[in-house]
Amino acid sequence: MKNKFIITVSDINGVKQYTLHQIIKVFVVWIVLAVVVIFAIGALVVNSLSDEVEELNTLTDGLVQTKKELERKNKALQTDILRKSETLESMNEHLSEIEKIVGLEPNIESAFDDRANSAKDKMVQKVQQTRVTVAQLSILNRSVPNGIPLKKYKKITDKFGYRIHPITKKRQFHAGIDFSAAIGTPIYATADGVVEYAKGKGTYGNYLLIDHPFGFKTAYGHLSGFAVKKGDYISKGDIIGYVGNTGRSTGSHLHFEIRYLNKWLNPQKFLNWSSSTYMDVMASESAVNWVALMNQIETRLQIQALNNINNIRISYGAF
Repeated sequence: MKNKFIITVSDINGVKQYTLHQIIKVFVVWIVLAVVVIFAIGALVVNSLSDEVEELNTLTDGLVQTKKELERKNKALQTDILRKSETLESMNEHLSEIEKIVGLEPNIESAFDDRANSAKDKMVQKVQQTRVTVAQLSILNRSVPNGIPLKKYKKITDKFGYRIHPITKKRQFHAGIDFSAAIGTPIYATADGVVEYAKGKGTYGNYLLIDHPFGFKTAYGHLSGFAVKKGDYISKGDIIGYVGNTGRSTGSHLHFEIRYLNKWLNPQKFLNWSSSTYMDVMASESAVNWVALMNQIETRLQIQALNNINNIRISYGAF
């Protein structure tokens, strides 16, 4: 008889004996059951994770399809915007032609238009006959946009008038002049006024519009930043913004416009304005009724003089 280990267990139910191989058998059975349970639980977890992975793959596919659809729509939208921009430019060209026909075109006078030349000659005569006092000239210098809005610039890259646009390659009216300058170059106000607009505006990029006395306005396009905001009162020579390359632009520059009663004027005429040349500028720009403007200035000076006299009388009367 082989040697066996016998384990005896006594309790209230009696005495039981177990051999060692029976205990091992029970232990093995429990291990097998545990492995089966663990395997079953693992299978359930794997199955659940597989479902979640499949859902994530489905969601990812959906997102990819959505992204492709959005890209397609964005491309179509960009194409539509470009097409409408070209249509708008074409409409602007036709509108300019219509304005020219009805006499509202920008101030580009034809050398062959006898009526325009006659009107200009009359204006020159009236301006030359107008006597301008020192006080009137002082107000004129601060009210009418004049001088160069930049102290540092490389050159004038585009002038006022019709041109072939450098981007669209189409004939288009250029309402101002362009100064090539480094980004961040300070821009200075060319006359006293109030800021009417200071934010982004389509192809102008960052755009600044200043309202000056007597119906004049100046506009500045493609700025990198503003030094003023809407509603600010500014004086001639104040820094109002900085040269940039925003909007539809082929390089850093300042687009500068002068307007009079919503009609564009050639800014080039006003760049060399001085106490010795202002009469020549006034005579060359027949779109402005300079005689009436000077009368208005004189009226203001008379009112100011009367107010000063009244203030003096009131002051003496107080004693």
